[in-house]
Amino acid sequence: MATKAPTPQLDRARIPRVLIPELPVQNFMPASGQPFEQAAYVAMPAIGVTATVLSFVVPKGYNGFIRRIGNVFVGGGFQDGQGGIVWQILLDLNKQIVAPNFDNITASLGGVSNPSAIDGIHIEEGNTVAITVKNVSVVVAGQLIGGRLGGSFIPINLEPANIAF
Repeated sequence: MATKAPTPQLDRARIPRVLIPELPVQNFMPASGQPFEQAAYVAMPAIGVTATVLSFVVPKGYNGFIRRIGNVFVGGGFQDGQGGIVWQILLDLNKQIVAPNFDNITASLGGVSNPSAIDGIHIEEGNTVAITVKNVSVVVAGQLIGGRLGGSFIPINLEPANIAF
């Protein structure tokens, strides 16, 4: 009778391990992140007046990234890009800190129902992020201004120290 060869024992210490790198938080929300979508409409302000379309506070313990934006005019008497209305995205409404390259926006960058994807605007814990609109020259006749910001909040401890924005 033939004897059976012994079954080799699996040496787990010698098995190569595949490490899956973490994706950059500035591009992808980690499992411990929190998504956000903020959208609102306000009545068109009077000529020369600035109104806050939407605002929210970045939660304690988190920073974040805005990755989707929308700003729209609903009604008559306005032509996109002509300068009659000017939007801003503020990193902090209280301190009036404008997001780089998002000052004096004179055109719709995306709709509330169909926002534009962007590379990302870095936002910080405790700041009140906002979209504002200034009516430069449009006669008020019941129009609405809409805005949307979407992205994710990231636990501060996961954010790289050398983040570029």
